[in-house]
Amino acid sequence: MEQAGITENNSNNDNKSSVIVLGDVFADLVCHLDGSLSSEAGGDTRLVHPITTMAGGSGLNTCTHLCSLMMAPTTTTTTTTTPSSKSSTYSGGGEGGVSLYTAVNESDPYGTLVCNHAKQHGFDLHNCHPDASNKSTGHCAVLVANGERSFLTHLGVMETFEAKDIDTSQLLSRASSSRQLYVHVAGYYNIPGFWNGQLKTTLQTIRTAMDHQQGGGDGKKKKKLVTSLLCQYDATEAWDGQLMNLLPLVDYLFCNEVEVQKIAQATKSRQAQQSEQQQQGETMITDGQEDYDESYWTDMATFFCQQSPSTCVIVTLGPKGALALHGGQIMARQEAPTSVENPLDPTGAGDAFISGFLYGLGLDDHDNGDGDTSTTITDNTSSSNGGLPRKESVSQALRYGCVVGTSCISKMGASNPAPRGEIEELMKKYAS
Repeated sequence: MEQAGITENNSNNDNKSSVIVLGDVFADLVCHLDGSLSSEAGGDTRLVHPITTMAGGSGLNTCTHLCSLMMAPTTTTTTTTTPSSKSSTYSGGGEGGVSLYTAVNESDPYGTLVCNHAKQHGFDLHNCHPDASNKSTGHCAVLVANGERSFLTHLGVMETFEAKDIDTSQLLSRASSSRQLYVHVAGYYNIPGFWNGQLKTTLQTIRTAMDHQQGGGDGKKKKKLVTSLLCQYDATEAWDGQLMNLLPLVDYLFCNEVEVQKIAQATKSRQAQQSEQQQQGETMITDGQEDYDESYWTDMATFFCQQSPSTCVIVTLGPKGALALHGGQIMARQEAPTSVENPLDPTGAGDAFISGFLYGLGLDDHDNGDGDTSTTITDNTSSSNGGLPRKESVSQALRYGCVVGTSCISKMGASNPAPRGEIEELMKKYAS
């Protein structure tokens, strides 16, 4: 496999990265339809496979694919409740590798499903709502037909999960011996308790703590923080939640081509209402745009640069690959490694892409031989200190993202990672 900054987990945690995912989990009830997604009222649609219940949700999917790339799952399965913490932890035995902070009802079958999945795949699941017995674990009917998918979602306990429920002291303690901390927010629009400044407070707390650890002049290697966020489709169609106010704390924003347009349109509309008229020279995003040409993406890049100059926006384009927007321009573009006709299950392809992207950036920093561990992301990985992503690093990350995302759609279920050998073979297509 092409050399990236990440390596498999080992016992020397001092030279490793910790990956913290703050996000959603769901039980997916996967329904493969014989025909289109639409059906007339009162009609019936046949299913080509039995309905399958699988662990899912953006947060869980991302952790699963990352663990598959980073390390072999262990057989250690423990459940602990820290006396000073309100959360319970289902441990997959990974040493400082991947942890998911989320909310489930541990006593219902769906909660048992996702907790057992975490144990099996080697990441720690921290349930921030262990006493939420009055709501079910979130679950989702996933309708798959003709290579497309749609969702019918019951948020359950996810509806009451708030950013303040996350024990940041515990989070930072678990990452204390790591050289880098990656914080990825998964499924932002699925978690109302993250909106309107609530998550911003949590991210500021984490960043302040990491900045404090940078000082001291005691000769210790600097710690680095990289933050990313997947918006997810907003079922409310408001496309707000004060996401724009959060972006200065986010190094990488992930959206698909539909989501990025809806965010831009809704934001421009709100800004126009607040100012009562469009200011001359502002970038306009055309409503209903379907021809995504070079000028369209340049306009989109300019728009997001106006909102948060430090944020790199990663847009997934399905079978057309992905691109990165930064500094008011198209920073990098990557085609998919191969064309997949009639994908078995497109669910979770975006989460798999993100896992590959972060892996390609270099989640486990490696020693350059001079005692300095660095990554392939940026010269300064934190946007708060002026770090800018390098084109070569982002291009490599896009390749990994496209490969892992492509491999996902040939498997049944969003949390079913491809073997490493398959990832390696797809990576070779970029070298040929």
